[in-house]
Amino acid sequence: MNDLTLLEWSALAGIALIIVTAAGIIGSLYMAGRALREVHTDRLLRQRPHPAFEGGGWRIPVEFIRAHKRIPGVNSDCVERVFADLPNDAESICIRNRKKQNGSIEFVTFGNLKNFGPGPALETHVVWIPHRIKMGADTFEIDSRKRSEPRYSRGLNSMPTEPQHILPGGKARLGRLPTFIYMDIEKKISEVEGIFEIECEDVFGQKHKVHQQFYMETGYRVSPPFVHVTFLEVLR
Repeated sequence: MNDLTLLEWSALAGIALIIVTAAGIIGSLYMAGRALREVHTDRLLRQRPHPAFEGGGWRIPVEFIRAHKRIPGVNSDCVERVFADLPNDAESICIRNRKKQNGSIEFVTFGNLKNFGPGPALETHVVWIPHRIKMGADTFEIDSRKRSEPRYSRGLNSMPTEPQHILPGGKARLGRLPTFIYMDIEKKISEVEGIFEIECEDVFGQKHKVHQQFYMETGYRVSPPFVHVTFLEVLR
């Protein structure tokens, strides 16, 4: 094999330099992209909300009102359509608000939904998802088929928190009972076990969910009547 000429060596060196330069550029772009991803991930983590109810129980005073197929915060046309067979004299289970001495009304709220995360929780709302309901001596499993019924459905048991925007360390509460209790017109439910699905957005518009167990018991037949909600552990 003939020895390479100086010109040929120069050409090979140029090709090698191009390859090395390209590899360096690709490597720099990769490292820059990785650094940007790490910065982006860090920004997301710094703004990640984590809303969860503080543990403990709340005894909520209730009263029985002929609400005429109305659920607070729910479109009335929707309620009238899905509960068309409900008797007009049916009594709903409503939170009994307090009347002050000056005649004004103090609306009763319950639960302490605290944002334990470093970023604000925006557009926060809670879905009550029942798993087991006790009526008298019988306990019923609420499966996916049963949750398709209006009174157990996701849509009618979803409600915004008060307020909906929760700063880090801030708290919100709930202002109404779930529909499966509100529409317990025969007053048969004695206990409910289930989970909350707590949903919110961060400042970048990304959605976050937290699941937490709850337990309810009713005292319809005592004076004054009540519903008791216990906030249990957060599910990992």
